[in-house]
Amino acid sequence: MNLKELYAIPDRIIVTAHRGDSLHFPENTIPAFLAAAEAGADLIEFDLRASRDKIPVVIHDRKVYRISSGSGPVGEYSLKELKQLDFLPAGEAQKIRIPTFEEVLETLPDVVGLNIQVKETENVLLEKICSLFDCYQLYRRAYLTLSTFADAELVRQINSRIELCVLERKRPLDLDLLKEMKNFGCKFLQPHRRDVTPELCLQIDELGFYANMYSSNTVEDHHHFITAGVRGIITDDPALLVQTLKNMDRYTGSAG
Repeated sequence: MNLKELYAIPDRIIVTAHRGDSLHFPENTIPAFLAAAEAGADLIEFDLRASRDKIPVVIHDRKVYRISSGSGPVGEYSLKELKQLDFLPAGEAQKIRIPTFEEVLETLPDVVGLNIQVKETENVLLEKICSLFDCYQLYRRAYLTLSTFADAELVRQINSRIELCVLERKRPLDLDLLKEMKNFGCKFLQPHRRDVTPELCLQIDELGFYANMYSSNTVEDHHHFITAGVRGIITDDPALLVQTLKNMDRYTGSAG
């Protein structure tokens, strides 16, 4: 996987699976990621936080109660304790465990790109995340998404080779912010659906961003945003987006 080559394909709509195939499988788990890859996703988006013993683990929420059999903040559990929690809906016989970042890298095929959202920015966590970029040579295949420029700068100070995406959701995504992101060195962009207009899509293309909009989950929305000019969509249901692209004659094959 080479993201720059992928985004250079003319007229291609990039399919990013939000927390994996999160409509059909427990979010941010290995089964969700493998299903997304099988469905044809080009990229998989997932979230990282730190366990109490500072291991990067894949989970979105600050607390575990919504998606597991536990309660309380992620950071109050050691990795061993997190691994004892069940991340499958109650009543299911099979048990699914929280994956570490490294377990995801060991499991996913390297033809799938990675949009990695870093939810916490303490130095020891960032250093471990950055070290795994080196160990697994993720530079062409993956990028990190951070909430603010300040958070992104912390990563840059550790490893300036990693491609960064900055959200800055508290600010409107206008031309001024786009230029600020460009000047910061961001190549990747994640516009929120509320900000997407044909004018914004033109500005994004003119500035040379690789943009993945968050998010779209219905055929109607897919048509709307593709017609507006988005080049990438983040979705909970990658199979539906792939089928929609096929029906629109806009599908050019999966990354793998």
